[in-house]
Amino acid sequence: MKKKQFFNTFAAGIFAAAILAGGLVSSTVLVSANEEATTEAPENSDTAQDNNASQLQTLLENEGFYVQQGSFYELDTLKEASAGRLLSCFGNNAGSSYMVFNLPAAPEQDNAKGNPDYNWPDETATLYDDPNVENAPANPYFAPGGWQYKLGQDEAIVLITQLSPECKYYSFINYVMFTQQKEGKDYTNEKAFFSAGNEETGLYHPIFGSIGDSVNMVNIKHDGDSAYGSQAVIVISANQTVTEKVTAQLTAAGYDESMINVMPIPADTYNMGLQKGADTFSFLGRISQPTDQDAYDSYTESLSANSVVYRVSPQKELDADPYENAVLTARGTGEHEISKLKNGSQHLDEIREAIISQYANEYDYEELSTDIAVPEGLTAYLNDRNAQGDNRDTAYVMTKDFTLNSDEDFVVVYGVNHTQTGKALYSNAVLYARPMLNGVCSVYDSLFPGSAASYLEEDCDNADDYYVYKMARTQMDDYTAIIEHSTGNEKGKFYGVDNGDTLLLAFRAYMDENNVGASYYEIVYDRAIVFHKK
Repeated sequence: MKKKQFFNTFAAGIFAAAILAGGLVSSTVLVSANEEATTEAPENSDTAQDNNASQLQTLLENEGFYVQQGSFYELDTLKEASAGRLLSCFGNNAGSSYMVFNLPAAPEQDNAKGNPDYNWPDETATLYDDPNVENAPANPYFAPGGWQYKLGQDEAIVLITQLSPECKYYSFINYVMFTQQKEGKDYTNEKAFFSAGNEETGLYHPIFGSIGDSVNMVNIKHDGDSAYGSQAVIVISANQTVTEKVTAQLTAAGYDESMINVMPIPADTYNMGLQKGADTFSFLGRISQPTDQDAYDSYTESLSANSVVYRVSPQKELDADPYENAVLTARGTGEHEISKLKNGSQHLDEIREAIISQYANEYDYEELSTDIAVPEGLTAYLNDRNAQGDNRDTAYVMTKDFTLNSDEDFVVVYGVNHTQTGKALYSNAVLYARPMLNGVCSVYDSLFPGSAASYLEEDCDNADDYYVYKMARTQMDDYTAIIEHSTGNEKGKFYGVDNGDTLLLAFRAYMDENNVGASYYEIVYDRAIVFHKK
């Protein structure tokens, strides 16, 4: 087996909190070895590869594995989309951040080629490419290269990383990213469909469906006394024997079993392998609402340098030893949210009537109800649908599409403050634009206190169980979030929306008392009213 030069195309970024709207900061641009970088990217230095990580690589190689290094970095969806390097924002949750892998191709696999016209870099080539062996086809290319990948049934991915400083929420989740388009099926009218790949790789479409429960700040295994700022190891594999071998070498290299988290992929459910048409996968980290912004900025600046990612592939194919689908944490407590509210139905009606009464003389209005936004990952996979990066730690509801036709138009979001009823650790509302599903304006529950008081009777003693917030072009009052324009936006065109664009609202409620997203049948769905100037 001949070793090829390993092109280091990972980049570290500065990402200060961005899951849907309004808070994404820049991340560096991924470039291949023969392209000029638009932002200087730090190398994955020896500071990240401490003695334990280096020893782990040696032990794995001695155990009969090829080991290739990848990276773990922040992905700024709005920036990358605005620069033409990302074809969808997948409903990014503004105000929170995302981290992804950049993995090299597997041994004896071609690397996917980018497009220099769009500054799309090639995926990283494999270290191991015997010219006498016919390679497996490349992954279907989807910029930025390397964040979605095929995975052999006997491969593993190892992540050794520092955990976020204190924040409201963080998690790590495996995803099935793309699956092959079914022969003879017309996807034209499928929700959120687009095509990836070509005749050589096979034609694919996105599933972006979660696999199993998340590893989050509540259940993660880590060193030290706290789930914040400590170190953790994550092992991803579809083969139990491989996981056992990798875990044994991790402990031999000095990583205590108490900090090793196994995130299995059930091989009998998904189409594993490197062959044409095999599924591709992805890994996503999320962080929301850090307590100390300076500490968080320092963390994100050094994320790549303080993380080690290994793609572990057997030198000789190992027998299948698949995982079964895991039993998931059940949603629901059996108690509906309305039971925790005094006069809840009456108060919601009062809020609605007060909002309409305040603006109906000068504005036409349209009331928007909400419904379940996306299917859960396995349901999406089995039904050949796009789950758009779902997360079982939250409940998602969304409105139908609407438009803002002038700078005087605005939208009011209102409803139950799910954090007050115990149905959420945090909740928010986000404004999106189609077709990119770029989140451009968000409101978090930390802003809710006091917002509903003026819409209820003065003697109401539980006004903070509710919220009322505006999204508008200008500051209408203390409870207004600003909607930026797309045209002329200095940060990038997908940081805003223009009048006439097709919009929708999505609402999240993260983690109830069972540490999973609330049951959709036990929460009061959020609501919205769009006002158009007469």
